[in-house]
Amino acid sequence: MYLEHFGLNQKPFSIAPDPSFIYLSGKHREALAHLMYGLESDGGFVLVTGEVGTGKTTLLRNLIAQVPDNQDVAFILNPRLTVRELLESLCDELSIDYPIESPLSIKQYIDRLNRHLLHAHSRNRSTVMIIDEAQNLSPAVLEQIRLLTNLETNERKLLRIILIGQPELGETLDRHELRQLAQRITARYHLEALDSDDIHAYISHRMRISGTSAEVFTRSARRLIFRLTQGIPRLINVLCDRCLLGAYVDGIHRVNRRIVSQAAREAFPSKKFRRWPLAVSLGLAIAVFVSLALAPSNPWSVVFSRSPLPLAEVAVRSIQPETTSPNNDASGSYAETHIATTEKTTLATHASKPISNSETVGESDQVETPDLGNAVVSLSGLSSNIDRGFRAAYDSVYLAWGMGSGSPRLPCEVDAQTILRCLRGYGDLAELERLNRPAVLELWDHATDPFFAALLSVSDTNYTLEIEGNVHVVSGPAIQQHWFGNYTVLWRAPPGFNRAIQLGHTGTHVEWLREQLESLVYLPPTNGDRALFDHNLGDALKQFQRSQQLRPDGIAGPNSLIRLHSSADIPVAKLHVAR
Repeated sequence: MYLEHFGLNQKPFSIAPDPSFIYLSGKHREALAHLMYGLESDGGFVLVTGEVGTGKTTLLRNLIAQVPDNQDVAFILNPRLTVRELLESLCDELSIDYPIESPLSIKQYIDRLNRHLLHAHSRNRSTVMIIDEAQNLSPAVLEQIRLLTNLETNERKLLRIILIGQPELGETLDRHELRQLAQRITARYHLEALDSDDIHAYISHRMRISGTSAEVFTRSARRLIFRLTQGIPRLINVLCDRCLLGAYVDGIHRVNRRIVSQAAREAFPSKKFRRWPLAVSLGLAIAVFVSLALAPSNPWSVVFSRSPLPLAEVAVRSIQPETTSPNNDASGSYAETHIATTEKTTLATHASKPISNSETVGESDQVETPDLGNAVVSLSGLSSNIDRGFRAAYDSVYLAWGMGSGSPRLPCEVDAQTILRCLRGYGDLAELERLNRPAVLELWDHATDPFFAALLSVSDTNYTLEIEGNVHVVSGPAIQQHWFGNYTVLWRAPPGFNRAIQLGHTGTHVEWLREQLESLVYLPPTNGDRALFDHNLGDALKQFQRSQQLRPDGIAGPNSLIRLHSSADIPVAKLHVAR
């Protein structure tokens, strides 16, 4: 639509991971170097993590284009697999035959893989397995992947493995039962968003690849783009594409700050933006989702796909901006710690005041375990309407936090008026008990779609679930029959928080962190800058993390902050674990 207007030969800001458009910032060069090391090393794992939209998949496509001729690559795109399905996918990628009608045992699959790898080694060929979206791997599959590294000769490992995923992958690998796998990771890198200095080069690079060297975006427009996107490449692409369309509609050839603000109202629908007229909104929405070729008839269905992270879900979960303030850091993450709002459809019909920074959840707001006798032994037959069940589960968890609803938007969407965030993860019931927060569980029956339950409390060996307004007290085994480990926990973020807090950060969120560690006697009071994350604060945080059996990296992410809230006895919604 706007290509001829700007003299372009292709769209410069598509969100497809096209390697020809790759812009290598300093951080992306480091990440690519780690990936190349994974291709060339003689064994072990290489781990690259990064927030949604930071460019991991684009780097991966660039890496595959550089694979040596004497190397075979098994590329696993959908890691939400069983152990047997993983081995079958690996065999498929390496063209290893196996009977489809009668599945082999795990040992038989391994034997076939071992013979293939030995044969490749004898021909001076190496093999690498690359798994994208690896945060979706179950602990059982991760353990099997570790065992694959035992396939070796006296000189070298026969299979090199590269894991790429979101930050929670690192947290999963830090679990005690996966320590053997973690010890085999020979290189780690966490890919962060672009810096403000990279924005000009990034935009100019993509415009130049598309056919023009003209300075289309003004300096003030670029500054606003960075502030709204926090340097996340995918968000930059979404917003810049809207900006070019807006400039075309206005008949101008430069994108100024006004155009950016106007485009952001549609691209990032938070409360601080008023919507464009309906016709323009519909036109832009169609442009984005048709370009993805994945627009479903049911707008909620993008949240429920079996695939690990479909493009439509990426769009829904990643085009929401964090509201910035003078105390916020320049870059941040959106995907797994969004501020939460939702629509109440089953348990409340009116809006109520959201939790503010000064409000707390008192004992009366916390969920009590009902006395319903013996726990039921099965959840079969409880699934019904997927949309209604999804909304109801989140509504129940929000009510556990003392919140009503009234917003028609998706849960976990950005809302500047509340401080609840969503932490999505993969684990077991014991992990949820350690987090000690109400959670939404994705359950599966015999249907093709999941159903959703709010886990509200734990008592003895029973778990209280609420499904579409109905309370069920169930046993752990009853849950495990229908639950594969996917959960979303709502947690309360510190004031000013928009990403993991670490060395060099400043702001009210750092001051809050310091106060909590001082109250727990991990850190003596200071007369210096209390809003600065210095080395003393980092050391105190590491000490606290060790006491909680967390990775002592000195970075205050969701898990560390949740544990801090609990340890400091700050009133929050809890599961009331009593064992």
